Amino acid sequence: MDRDAEIEQIKQELALLRSRYAFYGRLAGILRAFFIALMILISIAALAMAIKLFLFDTLYAVFFVGALLAFIPSIAWLVGSLDLRWIDVASPQLRGIYSADFFYPDADARRKFCSFADLTEQQIADRERRLSELGAAAANGDNRA
Repeated sequence: MDRDAEIEQIKQELALLRSRYAFYGRLAGILRAFFIALMILISIAALAMAIKLFLFDTLYAVFFVGALLAFIPSIAWLVGSLDLRWIDVASPQLRGIYSADFFYPDADARRKFCSFADLTEQQIADRERRLSELGAAAANGDNRA
């Protein structure tokens, strides 16, 4: 009966963790849509500004367009090199004493979490692994798992 209670508890924890992760996923979708809409509006404004500058003074317009052509790829490269996912940006960040590794600065590098989404993914993987271990032990008839 101890194994059955543990299995039920793990299933409840998995349901809660999956719902939390789905919530972070929905927030990430909203954030991505907002960012795309904002970039479209900024692009339209930059195009209107370039057209207005071309009508006012061609040299200013060439300088403005050149600055945009240098600035936009550098920002795109910077964002791409950060290796962040939208779900990491949308979920709260683990900082200070809330970080899982705050009291253990020499913790394993692969265990570092940058957001609650990362931590939730790891917790889901741990619970699913334990649940499969309990299921395999039940299939083998082992009562010691």
